Amino acid sequence: MGTTLQHALTAADIAAANTLTRRWLASRTEIPAAASGLGVWPLLAVLATGAVGETRDELLAAAGLDPARAAALPEALLAAAATSPAIRLAVAVWAGARVTLDPDWTAGLPVDTVGSLTGDAPADKAALDAWAARHTQGLIEEMPLDFAAPIDLVLASALSVRTDWKTPFQDLQRSFTTGPWSGLGPCRALSATLREDVLRFADHATVLTLPGNGDIDVLLGLGRPDLAPHAVMDALLDALDPAWGRSATELAVGERAVGVEVAEYLTAGRQRDPETQVETVRFTLESDLDLSEDAAALGLTLACDDDRARFDRLATEPVHISQAKQSCKAIFSAKGFEAAAVTALAMTRAAALPKPNHRHVRATVTFDRPFAYLARHRPTGLALVAGWVAQPEPATPR
Repeated sequence: MGTTLQHALTAADIAAANTLTRRWLASRTEIPAAASGLGVWPLLAVLATGAVGETRDELLAAAGLDPARAAALPEALLAAAATSPAIRLAVAVWAGARVTLDPDWTAGLPVDTVGSLTGDAPADKAALDAWAARHTQGLIEEMPLDFAAPIDLVLASALSVRTDWKTPFQDLQRSFTTGPWSGLGPCRALSATLREDVLRFADHATVLTLPGNGDIDVLLGLGRPDLAPHAVMDALLDALDPAWGRSATELAVGERAVGVEVAEYLTAGRQRDPETQVETVRFTLESDLDLSEDAAALGLTLACDDDRARFDRLATEPVHISQAKQSCKAIFSAKGFEAAAVTALAMTRAAALPKPNHRHVRATVTFDRPFAYLARHRPTGLALVAGWVAQPEPATPR
């Protein structure tokens, strides 16, 4: 039996990965519909092992790793993810004929990581698209790169998460009469009663934890109506700490929290467990993100600079990151949650491209306005995928 994630990653590793996710989301003007900091994290480690000087220092600081841990992390992370029934993770490198990879650098990469680019853009695109689809179980069908531009080297990660709810939801249709979703017409809603202590609250936000199979939880965070989306996401990330907030079981009948009401009803049997009635919405969300816009938050400022990037331990020729992109998709349904992210960094010989001149008792909780979500690995608290639900799915005509 292989090493599990909780044995492969230290508490410091988890904190570093989650800090990267928090800093990245906080740096963006708007929270993406779907994004994965975990998709970026191992690529920063791989890059750092091939960088020198200030370029390496910036990458290590962003990843929250020291040089030795950066060298060991990708292989340890891949081996541990291989033992998870709900998580798949892959990392790969493809090099073209115009760059000569340092053999010491490639020797430190996980086994079967390195492939070749032919220089035929359509053929290379087809091969890398197939890799993305295979390693995300078909959720992401294309590598998020522009193959019309010169590419000499590609580093990519593929992450997928799939879990079924321990307590499935019931599919419903609902029209919202008040709030920002009023006027949308019939929407796809979900309802379930959970007999567990899964609801926590603070003065400014409420967080629901939905247990799934395979050691996956999905957290939904609802803030006060006046709370900015970034503040709601911050509360959701804070709630990865089990000590955050208070349990809704502490609320008395008639008391309220953000989005929460507590009432009582009569039944023949005696109550044995906490009851949480959940009213939420189904969503299918996709984002295509240009990570060069987030270079400062992700430690890629120098790596993307064709004059200052230093990857002397990666390739013989001077190279820099010319494209940094992520495609992410998340589906929340009555049966479960699934998400995938492909993160790709294209590198080019320094003189191959002109420098860019721009950067692109029963508590009922009701999610009836925009909210944040986050999928985590339950035993470690590692954040896998997160995003913002701006609107529910419209109901399909009957």
